[in-house]
Amino acid sequence: MGKKFNILKFHSPLFFIFIFKLTLSLLFLMSFPNNLYAEYSEDVKYIKSPSGSILKVIENNEWKNIDDGVYFKGVKLKRGEKDISIFLKFLKIDLQKANVKIIYNRELEKPLKNIKYFAENGKVIALINGSFFDIYGKPLGLLIVDGETINSKIVTNPLYSGIFYVKDNIPHIVKRDNFHVNGVTQAIQVGPILIADGKEVEGLRDIHSIHYRSGIAIDDSNKVIIYATDTNYHGISLSELRQVIKLLDIRCLNVLNLDGGGSTQMFVSTPLFSDYIAGRTDIPVAIGFYRR
Repeated sequence: MGKKFNILKFHSPLFFIFIFKLTLSLLFLMSFPNNLYAEYSEDVKYIKSPSGSILKVIENNEWKNIDDGVYFKGVKLKRGEKDISIFLKFLKIDLQKANVKIIYNRELEKPLKNIKYFAENGKVIALINGSFFDIYGKPLGLLIVDGETINSKIVTNPLYSGIFYVKDNIPHIVKRDNFHVNGVTQAIQVGPILIADGKEVEGLRDIHSIHYRSGIAIDDSNKVIIYATDTNYHGISLSELRQVIKLLDIRCLNVLNLDGGGSTQMFVSTPLFSDYIAGRTDIPVAIGFYRR
């Protein structure tokens, strides 16, 4: 072994070649972590995460037309070296082809139901979980269903920063201070608002915590987009979620977070396609979309 090692004596040309190659390797390794946070690396996109973990977009499906005015897509991501999988599902709905309404379970003895319970109407296209609620299943925050005010209180907690409402079958997402009730037939207060008028909302609390997420958004053509993390996979932070929503083919002007965590659930049913994200907690309120 000693004789073989002697070829790398300091005055040997082989020694200098060895040092040169080693230096190049070290420089490459030092630059590699920065490349991981670039928006693009060849054909792979990465999501920047202030938490230090790396989110790689491994699948970004095209929008699939599953019904008249209804489109579905999935986005799969991998987190870090352990390849933790995240699967976000999006549904885009043209309200020229569908009606939207808030659904509230009025059963006092059993106020909490799985989202499939709300799908008994055969015209349903999709359902997603809605508002926050207390331990008794009472919805928290403003809630208007078919023109009837279920809860008139507009909560001032920073979390409840936004209201999704429908007026003349036109969807709106506004900050709670900008809401006017006149003529509103459907409304639900949740939050936080992630994007308002195309700009990221600043000062959000706890945006790096990882949980299951669900939400509702409006794009630049006034179509509604609902989304949820598949609960068979892992969760995502609000900061990371906002970057996914800003992908060019999803990009929305207004984005409102819905009750997430164990409440996250979504049901889709059309003649061409069906999908179901099971919740871990039953819910009293859902947002439904129905064929005209």
